[in-house]
Amino acid sequence: MQIHQQRAERVHLQELVDREMFGKGLASAEANMILGLWRTTQHHPSNSKIDAGRGARLITSGWAGWLRRAKDGRRLIFLFLMPGDFIVPGLFTAPNCDLVSLTPVRTVDATILSENEECCSPRSSAMIERSGGRYRHLLLDHLTRLMVGSTTSSVALLLTEFHERSLRSGACDTGKFSLPIGQRILAAALGRSTVQVNKVLSKFQADGLIRVGYDWLEVIDEDALRNLSGMNREYVEIGRPLEVSN
Repeated sequence: MQIHQQRAERVHLQELVDREMFGKGLASAEANMILGLWRTTQHHPSNSKIDAGRGARLITSGWAGWLRRAKDGRRLIFLFLMPGDFIVPGLFTAPNCDLVSLTPVRTVDATILSENEECCSPRSSAMIERSGGRYRHLLLDHLTRLMVGSTTSSVALLLTEFHERSLRSGACDTGKFSLPIGQRILAAALGRSTVQVNKVLSKFQADGLIRVGYDWLEVIDEDALRNLSGMNREYVEIGRPLEVSN
């Protein structure tokens, strides 16, 4: 990437620092370290493989997905990554298992954050360390979506997850958050047809549960959506900002 393109990523990093994903009262030294990561920005075109084996990286924009390639060539998505998520090396190493950009994605090298736990980046280091466990939790959620039965409950559970994760990263404004992936990708992740997913989303909108735009979704009735998922509030990961003393 050219230097002016990398420098533009400082804006996305500033947005992440300003949100509450790192917890309140982020020390200035750690904030400056995060902002300085713009120099390591990499651009990943849509539908390209992201190297997840050479140190932690932070997604600053775009969505990616961990997927497993089936023998018939299908790509089975089992975990979504969103802006503010860390890419943890060595997390999924099975054959035919790749991290792929679902939209244009930009990442920065976050290795230095985990190397400076003692002096400058305790919150970031703790978040990177906890990411593996959180992703495994989300993988269990994904297995639940595949087994809960109806397309309605599966779609409701997936949207509830996206909503809760957007709240966690501070990217959700009064229920509205970015959803840059289409119904085809949602259907692929749920093992359903695009027609089935479209019918459910249309019904949710007609019932006043959600509003859907070109690249965003707004949750209007959070409790009703969660009830349709078949899971109570305690089940769904809220993911509050990590509190680590400076």
